[in-house]
Amino acid sequence: MAPTLTRMDARPIPERAGEIRGCMVVRNDHCRRLGVERFLVVDNGSDDGTLDFLLAQADLHVFSSTDGFAANSMGMAWVNELLDAFADDHWVLIVDADELFIYPRYEQIRLADLCRFLDTTEARGLFSLMLDMYSDRPVGESIHTPGQALVGTCAYFDRGPYRTMAVSQFPYTRIYGGVRDRLFRQVLQGRYHSPTVSKIPLIKWRAGTRYLASTHHVTPLPLSALAGGLLHFKFLQDFHERAVVEVGRGEHHSGAHEYTAYLELLQADPRFNLMSPASVRFEDSAQLVRLGLMQTSEAYERFANALA
Repeated sequence: MAPTLTRMDARPIPERAGEIRGCMVVRNDHCRRLGVERFLVVDNGSDDGTLDFLLAQADLHVFSSTDGFAANSMGMAWVNELLDAFADDHWVLIVDADELFIYPRYEQIRLADLCRFLDTTEARGLFSLMLDMYSDRPVGESIHTPGQALVGTCAYFDRGPYRTMAVSQFPYTRIYGGVRDRLFRQVLQGRYHSPTVSKIPLIKWRAGTRYLASTHHVTPLPLSALAGGLLHFKFLQDFHERAVVEVGRGEHHSGAHEYTAYLELLQADPRFNLMSPASVRFEDSAQLVRLGLMQTSEAYERFANALA
């Protein structure tokens, strides 16, 4: 059954060759700074003013659905339909509202230039590692002020370990590790595996392409030798409240067992802190390349140096 999406805005979506588009299931100024020019956003029944905010943004096209998130393949059925309709032959960035996409030398190289480089290599996707970010304070005291950089609030991530598992869906691998892996080992003790932290968020879409499980897996396409990153900001002051809500909704993977684990941890220690010997303060993209968490290439460095 085709997903049910209702168009909420009346702005035209022009066909502009080379325009980079973004797709989110929920404002992301970080994406704008990188160079995303037009956003396709799915609002899944927000009741907190989000829809009004989205409709006021000139570069957003808003679609609404009150259908279940889980029943639509964790939102991917909506994403696939929108990208077929509005992103054929465009580079598109698919991120969640709590993710910031980065890549080698993103501080100097705009996303359009990265995509231009990828086109020269005939790549159509960029594999990326998700880094769960957290603060050096108890999670409930990790207070983020609107307008402040998220990485200023949650500046730390786990340098490792990260482990790879072979799977049957493209790109035939999943990566596990980081702080959530630590939490799952501590709380769930093998009852469930920790969340996958590998994704393919940047892709040159062709109609008929399909994301298969979030953006962890996609129908086969040529991947770049480069690897990017996703800074993931889940552990903020409202984390406990969100965990309670998501356990109640039960819309996330496997009946929201991830959020059930978080609630167990919070009940055991409401002031739990995520810092450990594996914690590293985020510096820049070069740091992640040095740590082996992102990947560059000689050709890309020559390209970037010529632009700089």
